[in-house]
Amino acid sequence: MEAKPLVPAAQYVRMSTEDQQYSIANQAAAIQAYAQSHGYFVVSTYADVGKSGIAIKYRKELRRLLSDVVSGRAHYKTILVYDVSRWGRFQDVDEAAHYEFLCKSAGIPVRYCAEQFDNDGSLASSMMKALKRTMAAEYSRELGIKVCAGQRRLALLGFRVVGKAGYGMRRMMVSPDGRRRLILKDGERKAIQTDRTILVLGPKREVDCVRTIFGLAADLQKTPREIAKELNVRHMQSSNGQSWDRSSVYRILTNEKYAGCNIYGKTTQKLCSRSRLVERHLWVTNPDAFVSIVSRDMYDRVQKLIKRRGAHPERSDAYFIQGMKRVLAREGKLTKRILQRKFTFSHTYYKRFGSVMRAYELAGFLPPSPTVKLIHTQTQMRFLRNDMYVRLKQLFSDRVRFISLPGQQFRQIAEIDGRVRVSIYLCRAINNTSAGEPGWLLRVRPEEKDFPALICTVDQSVSKLLNFYVFRPIADTLKYRVLRENQLWLSAGRKLGKLDDFCDVAKEVASQSEKSERYTAVDDILIATDSWMIMLGKKEIALGPVGSAIFRMLVLNAGQVVSRDRLRRSTSETLLDPTNLNAHMHTLRVKLGVEARERIQRVPGVGYMYVSPDKSAECGSEARALLNLQEVVANRGRPQPAANRKGGANLTWVKWASQ
Repeated sequence: MEAKPLVPAAQYVRMSTEDQQYSIANQAAAIQAYAQSHGYFVVSTYADVGKSGIAIKYRKELRRLLSDVVSGRAHYKTILVYDVSRWGRFQDVDEAAHYEFLCKSAGIPVRYCAEQFDNDGSLASSMMKALKRTMAAEYSRELGIKVCAGQRRLALLGFRVVGKAGYGMRRMMVSPDGRRRLILKDGERKAIQTDRTILVLGPKREVDCVRTIFGLAADLQKTPREIAKELNVRHMQSSNGQSWDRSSVYRILTNEKYAGCNIYGKTTQKLCSRSRLVERHLWVTNPDAFVSIVSRDMYDRVQKLIKRRGAHPERSDAYFIQGMKRVLAREGKLTKRILQRKFTFSHTYYKRFGSVMRAYELAGFLPPSPTVKLIHTQTQMRFLRNDMYVRLKQLFSDRVRFISLPGQQFRQIAEIDGRVRVSIYLCRAINNTSAGEPGWLLRVRPEEKDFPALICTVDQSVSKLLNFYVFRPIADTLKYRVLRENQLWLSAGRKLGKLDDFCDVAKEVASQSEKSERYTAVDDILIATDSWMIMLGKKEIALGPVGSAIFRMLVLNAGQVVSRDRLRRSTSETLLDPTNLNAHMHTLRVKLGVEARERIQRVPGVGYMYVSPDKSAECGSEARALLNLQEVVANRGRPQPAANRKGGANLTWVKWASQ
């Protein structure tokens, strides 16, 4: 009888902590036994070691597994997991079902090796699986409540539960009966589970420094910045050996542990949720838990001084106007940066005067005309951006909301139906493009580069929006890009006939970007990110793994010289012979053809450079100029003919190429 062929499988193993009974090795052994008895053989392993099963964002290997399965890169036919809890303890059981459904819909089902049911889609197995998922999630919730209660009880008894000891203190491991064992170093943990940790005084040098800090603050009433300056003059180093600054001094002055108080529960973060602050009356405190470095009276006096300094009186308009006049008299001009550095004048203070120009006018300063034009343009762009938000809210009041990403102060992104996020770019008009025709400047914001984009072009007078384009995520484009009419890159987007189509087109583009191949567009070239193909005009060219990596590195650094060493590092060491880079460059030029090969310029002794078609002749002559410059440097001290002295032009090109 002919034996059935073995089915290739991948195994996923996970362990939250090192002391779990189901270690990675135990899971792998059970999976191996299941595979042998059911006709599978393991060809890939995905292991999340020391990762909680509550959230997928920390489980790199599970994300990689799902990516391989969904993208079609997986070379196995099933996934073997020890049990339902190893797949995840997601608090929403539908999340675990969703990830399993992604695998199943791709033709790669999930098998649970230690469960008493077959994951065959039957009613019984579906009910058991749902129950097991609920039990796995409930286990995490109950365990979190018990651990939190235990930590709060230990903190109330005066033991150090979490966190580093800090400057001037050290962690001491003690036995259950209170006997001191040893001092723990940074990164060390207690070896015996029944032992506890307390804080003790650290080295005398650090203790004296802490007392000096509180003495300068309480007795001489110095500010944290003045104290830091005094400590640096005395050559008293901080814990990391660096100089003191305001923030490091402030952290010590406001930490109650130096008065002997143990505090726990200032923040809370349950089940991988967002960390949030806890009200003070809910903290766990033990005021006499440790040996104090400073007295409670001194600590309280310092806190009163800090609180009094923090209560700044309301400043009048006259105060800020006089301050700007003093800065103007010293500096001779006013800018936002100068005012922030010399007068602590933040952006919010401009609002009390109505605008930046009004504030400058009251201070008696007239900015130069380019600055006035720039401020006017920025103001108009801000008005257009806010008007765009209002228009979208009116058109899609039930579908679109605007949110700000971390670090964003003025701009927002649109969220459609609570699922698709779209970044919004307003591109101002510019005239000095390389092609000599009108264009628009696109500045890609790094925090938004992975979202689909709505690109809006603005007219020359910065008074209205001209056209709207919806693009797939533009993560692979340059930080700055000049857009022109009839440009290949711009035509790759979906042009909207009217803004009413925004939501439907954006969702369609977002779904396409998840399924289709991603391209990087430079000039008239499209570079596939998931293969070795490029599109040059209407011609499709296969460059191979080495040629594709080299060409991509050159194109993404267009106009800049890429060193030979950097080109070698752009490819796998197993693919590229370091001594054979010239041969690979020759092969790449041959594949590009007669017309496109001139875009790759060789800079002798330095590297290679990709130049746009309209700059190839210019850069070719400048590459030769760099060679002449190298000869001049080599022959320094010898008389040179006047015709060969091209130092000015060469140095100009070297500066341009290094940017």
